[in-house]
Amino acid sequence: MYEGKAHWMLKAGMVFIAAVFLLLFPAGKGGAAAQEPHEPDIQRTLLPLVGGALVEARDGHWDKAAAELEQFEKQWQAFHPAKTPLAENVATALAEARQALAGSGTKPDEAYAAISRLAKATQTFVNTQQTGGQKTDGKEAAKSLLPTLRQCLSEIRQQNWDQANQAFKRFDAQWLKMESAIRADNKQVYGEIETKMSLARISLQAEPPKAEAAESQVAALLQTVENYAHGKMQENPDGADHPNSSRQWTVQDAMDLLNQADGAIRSGNIQEAANHLQSFINAWLAIEGVVQTRDPQTYARIENQMTEAVSDLLSNPPRVDQASKTIAALQSELAPFANQSRYTAWDAAAILLREGLEALLILAALLAFLRRTGNASRQKWVWNGAIAGLLTSALLAIVLNYALSNAATGSARELLEGSIGLIAVVLMLAVGIWLHEKSRMKAWNEYIRQQVGMALASGNLWSLFLVSGLAILREGAETTIFYIGMAPSIHPAQLLTGIGMAAVLLLLLGFVIVKGSAWIPLRPLFLGGTVLIYYLVIKFLGESIHALQVAGNISSHVSEFLPSWNWIGCYPTWETFIPQVMVLLFILFQVFRVERKAVRQNHVYDAAK
Repeated sequence: MYEGKAHWMLKAGMVFIAAVFLLLFPAGKGGAAAQEPHEPDIQRTLLPLVGGALVEARDGHWDKAAAELEQFEKQWQAFHPAKTPLAENVATALAEARQALAGSGTKPDEAYAAISRLAKATQTFVNTQQTGGQKTDGKEAAKSLLPTLRQCLSEIRQQNWDQANQAFKRFDAQWLKMESAIRADNKQVYGEIETKMSLARISLQAEPPKAEAAESQVAALLQTVENYAHGKMQENPDGADHPNSSRQWTVQDAMDLLNQADGAIRSGNIQEAANHLQSFINAWLAIEGVVQTRDPQTYARIENQMTEAVSDLLSNPPRVDQASKTIAALQSELAPFANQSRYTAWDAAAILLREGLEALLILAALLAFLRRTGNASRQKWVWNGAIAGLLTSALLAIVLNYALSNAATGSARELLEGSIGLIAVVLMLAVGIWLHEKSRMKAWNEYIRQQVGMALASGNLWSLFLVSGLAILREGAETTIFYIGMAPSIHPAQLLTGIGMAAVLLLLLGFVIVKGSAWIPLRPLFLGGTVLIYYLVIKFLGESIHALQVAGNISSHVSEFLPSWNWIGCYPTWETFIPQVMVLLFILFQVFRVERKAVRQNHVYDAAK
């Protein structure tokens, strides 16, 4: 793409991306598998125990959760697992869960979150032990859920509420170990089951239980699982992840539903309030990833509170005051995440300004070179090439936007954002190093001389047209890729404002640069652009990995010791923090390399004089 060190830069960029993906997607299915405990035994013992502990913790039955965890620890020690990273993750999560459970009386949310982390670590460990390294088939997993659900429905029809609740808890524990296989196979079914589970739980936990609603909702849940298990449900082509998935839910949409529920309570319409809360549960499936990767404890509290609020409203008589307090708590929990665009108008302006500035400098330098060499009459070829490059860039932007908007909806949108963002990181690194290397006048003049000298020497004026056209097209293509990666995480008004500000500033700069290119201080402009592009590299990297976490494509290990700085795309997860540190060290190395090279060249130049 760029002359000089372009080939080396692309190789370095590919090495960097490979390192990031090895970090984020570690291989873990070979080698020691034969030394690990037999997978079916683990699945029959460990997963139900940790699933039962999680269910009891969610219901606030801490003594029962502690008993389940004690049994889990005994079984885990009995297996004597080999010391692999995944086994170490389970051991660490177990120790943290024991410690958190001891303080469950004062910090119940932390205890629930710790048990949830243990459950996920155990599930990941079990997945790697499956025979032949193959994952559980989603439909087979669903078939294993059917007996417990049928028993639950039978107990409901006989009004045996204690037995029905126990059966549903067993189903909940089984779902914990099967949900990943079903989600991987069909995200739409996964979302539908999650929603119907929440609604069934609400009816069962109401006081007294809502007999008619519980029967209809558990029957609907059973029907969904049966249809999926027998191949009667196919995933929609739009990639829907949950009911009502044609709509792109946001945290603000969920907040609006809570506000509507609160308003309905104030006006005395309890059923309407319950309906709004059930709609909130549907919406939650679309936004939960955003909350979970930022604050797992808040995520755990919301998971509990949303069903509690509906249960309070559906109880007889309705516990209106308690429901209002729970809704207020939900609003307070979600407020920090609402209207929180990961990118701002300044980020949008920075991209166009940086790319546009580079295009202007190249265009001005070409025109100035032609004037200095007595070829001013040939400047129209440069202008025509620039216009052609600009029009081609606009066409490319339209085609890409249309193709990608039709290819990505639902969680696939997050996957697209993350993937394109990582591509943009490599492009930005190349741009940043190229800018830094051309920040000295001798290097810049040599670059322009190479670009234009050959065209003038051959007398082929189309070469001038291609040089300027390709320069503009290159910047336009990069700008398009950057904006497509940014678009899902910025409010449209912010995006348009940023582009508008940058366009006005570029018009002013363009006039000054083209008219006065001989006295423009190139080094400050290039160094400023370099700093700007490196800032965007760090932010794009963090935001892109975070988008992949939200889409569920990579794991999310949150640590309270890690910083959370939204302005630079820094999230408190190891998966985002470590790659950002790696690329920062890479940037510092490049700065040192370029400056050292410039010093050596200056010494050679001074010696020659």
